[in-house]
Amino acid sequence: MLDGILRRAGLWAALWAVLVLVLTLIPAGDMPQVGWAAQVYLDKWVHAFLFGVQGVLLGAALAARGPWPMATAPYWWALLLAVLFGAVVEVLQEQMGLGRHADLLDLLADTAGALSGLALLRWRHRRPA
Repeated sequence: MLDGILRRAGLWAALWAVLVLVLTLIPAGDMPQVGWAAQVYLDKWVHAFLFGVQGVLLGAALAARGPWPMATAPYWWALLLAVLFGAVVEVLQEQMGLGRHADLLDLLADTAGALSGLALLRWRHRRPA
């Protein structure tokens, strides 16, 4: 199943990006308020998960477009795209008047998630079959 998803990673990356935009641009007043969530930084974990998946999908899509001059090139490009996408999300949250604000820690969580997802993808591609 995972191989089938990764074969169509470009399409899945685009669809996942739309889902991320929808979820991250929900107005603040419409977000559920969970008291314990702030104590465990749930928001940051959600960002890391969303961008971890985005990193895997982008990395797989770019790796499939090879050959690349360096084996790690598609992963670095995927990381750059994921971080730029996270920055765009933060700017949109600030500018759209949704009661949400740009947060550097969210961008850091996005980056950590994308790095983690790409590390897992790279590990999967390097291990013997």
